Amino acid sequence: MRFAFVMAAGLLAGCTTLQAALEPASFGVQLYTVRESMQRNPFAAILDVARLGYDEIEFAGTHGTDPALLCRYARNMGLEVAAAHADWQQLKSDPAAAIAGAKALCADTLMLAWLPEEERRTLDQWREWTARLNAINTLAKAEGLSLAYHAHDFEFAETDGVRPIDLMFEGLDSDIGFELDTYWLSKAGVDPLTFLKAHADRVTHLHLKDMAADGGMADVGEGTLPIQAIIAQARAQGVRHFLVERDDAPDPWASLATSLDSLRAMPLQQGE
Repeated sequence: MRFAFVMAAGLLAGCTTLQAALEPASFGVQLYTVRESMQRNPFAAILDVARLGYDEIEFAGTHGTDPALLCRYARNMGLEVAAAHADWQQLKSDPAAAIAGAKALCADTLMLAWLPEEERRTLDQWREWTARLNAINTLAKAEGLSLAYHAHDFEFAETDGVRPIDLMFEGLDSDIGFELDTYWLSKAGVDPLTFLKAHADRVTHLHLKDMAADGGMADVGEGTLPIQAIIAQARAQGVRHFLVERDDAPDPWASLATSLDSLRAMPLQQGE
């Protein structure tokens, strides 16, 4: 009887994943892309994201605005909040405040978005941050929040013969998620599809960013990366959030529009 129950649960989970993969894909925006607009008027920027046709947003700071107001406004515009990127200094000195800020933004995930070079020169520093994130995860879970780490390219460069990304996957609590970035994975010399498959149970968020032929950043669909195949693989293994981002767009709003047009033109439903 117990075996039958386990089998049924496994089949149900598989059906849920398959159903999610068959549903039309939805996409969001990492608001760092339009950070200058957010600085000038975050409400207008959020409205413009909704008008473009995106479904969710990921915060990268509140720019001095009450997070509860930003949350309410985003919800009124029909936008979900995929995550809130937290400042590393606040996470280090006052994790409770970072957790409270993410909750006020209506995010269900608190994300460590960046570590400066002085915080990641040695393996001991990486071990310290791994232990710190495990401790923060306990606090976040008590408040109903998930915790995740956003990887760039430097986590894939060896430090004393060890890749920090491997250290983190091994040392972080299994329920701490990872936000991968298609561009930074490729910049690090890592195949996004292969890496996704190897860590199917840990990746929760994906930044969609294309790579130009010269190695620079490009709008989604305007570069060399197999974005459609990456999304299909990520959806099949249960990645929940797909967020368009381009750090250096000459015209951020045009970049977001071009990327969304490209995504909508892709046959993203499984089997098409």
